[in-house]
Amino acid sequence: MSSLTRKPARILVVDDDESVVHLMQEYFVRAGYRVDFAQHGGDALTLVQHDPPDVVLLDITMPGMNGVEVLERIVALHAALPVIIVTARSDQALAQQTRALGAFELVTKPFEFSHLAHVVTAALTRSEEDRGGAG
Repeated sequence: MSSLTRKPARILVVDDDESVVHLMQEYFVRAGYRVDFAQHGGDALTLVQHDPPDVVLLDITMPGMNGVEVLERIVALHAALPVIIVTARSDQALAQQTRALGAFELVTKPFEFSHLAHVVTAALTRSEEDRGGAG
């Protein structure tokens, strides 16, 4: 598939903070991505199950199901789906735990959008290579 006909990658932002969701959505739409969002883990899992995105940006601290639980369930549904943890917790044990569970990377809030965009690009590149199709 040529880059002219390829659909833009779809990002699912999962965060209960509406301002964070809005900022990420605004940034990534401007960068040419399609962006969906969920404010709760259950909503995110429904989207992943029925219409999997290309990458997930997942907060850890949310009401109800926390991000670690959501990560475990996403990996169970779609092991190859890259999940990037985006959290205010700069906790080395959390980073190790989420990577062991299958997260692609952990990015600490506040972050530079250029850094987060770089991580998203790396995750999408690896995901495409894992599927065996680099275009």
